[in-house]
Amino acid sequence: MIHEIRTYQVDSENVPEFERRFGAGYVDRAAFSSLAGFWRTTDQPVSEVVHVWPYEDQAERTEVRARAAQHPNWPPATGGFVNRMMVELVIPFDFVEERAPGAIGPIFEIRYDYFIVSELRAAGEAWFNAIKERSQHDSLVLAGRLEFGQTNGIVQIWAHSAEKKRTSGAIGAEAMPPVDGPVPTSTMVKRLAPSVFSPLQ
Repeated sequence: MIHEIRTYQVDSENVPEFERRFGAGYVDRAAFSSLAGFWRTTDQPVSEVVHVWPYEDQAERTEVRARAAQHPNWPPATGGFVNRMMVELVIPFDFVEERAPGAIGPIFEIRYDYFIVSELRAAGEAWFNAIKERSQHDSLVLAGRLEFGQTNGIVQIWAHSAEKKRTSGAIGAEAMPPVDGPVPTSTMVKRLAPSVFSPLQ
């Protein structure tokens, strides 16, 4: 299993129309494969929309995307709103289970931790254990290593029912971040809110 994370930078005033058009197109796109989730940032100086697509492997991703692109209602007419686009492929840690659609938020966060290349293996082992431990207490959507894009990192997506739980989960869990693993060279955390058509709410 792989997950594709697509992040689009969109001017704040255009986000509602972007979501409307994307949601209208997704009605037909879902027949080919379903989103894991679709969110917009709520704490960034420049608005972003983030959507995650699960696939069995890169071959299925290529095949599904090619078939979907032949549909007259896909892709949606959103390209004029996108100032910058980033595509990443994530190899999930083996304990990560695919989330069924449902209400597990409504507050989400995505976190990236990057490491120097020589420490990637050690970081993967330490963060694997720490994230697995935290997932026993908090709602994990996705966690794994970046395989395509900026590949020297680990990404996590968490869901929280309230802001207090988000902050206590990120700070209070003893296993996060791991004390026995390499220190990231940089960390980026984004707070997310789900769009109305997102399978995860």
